[in-house]
Amino acid sequence: MDMNDNRMIRIMVFEPGRAPYTTMLEDSLEHRQELVGGDIECIPLPCETVLCCNASGKLTGLPENRQYGPDILHGTFFLYCDTPEGRGVSLTDEQIAMYQEYFPQPVPAAVSFEVRSAADMKEFMNLMFGKGWDMDTGAGEDMEASR
Repeated sequence: MDMNDNRMIRIMVFEPGRAPYTTMLEDSLEHRQELVGGDIECIPLPCETVLCCNASGKLTGLPENRQYGPDILHGTFFLYCDTPEGRGVSLTDEQIAMYQEYFPQPVPAAVSFEVRSAADMKEFMNLMFGKGWDMDTGAGEDMEASR
């Protein structure tokens, strides 16, 4: 059976925080919008491939997904192959292998930290290494306990 019968095409789906997978999708605007959760934006990629994502994913606060150039894609996106006539067709095994390497890992969770200031060097050392830091010996209370 041809994968393009009944307008079903094999696509590659990338969900935030998950490994990519392939599935079949009915090639229609409604099904594309349903998969990405809203209006779609289509970005042409090499090898007659198209990246289809939520057009306002970043603005609406969808979770970060994958790095794409200098930007980060938000929300679920998928890849499919395109024809010059604009008809979606199934990805080949070679395209799937290529894009698994291109979009390998989800974007890691953001690292958060607290910014604090110190009035002097002693306070700075206490903030960095723990209370009781002795500037003369280079030891703090925690270090004294381990000796």
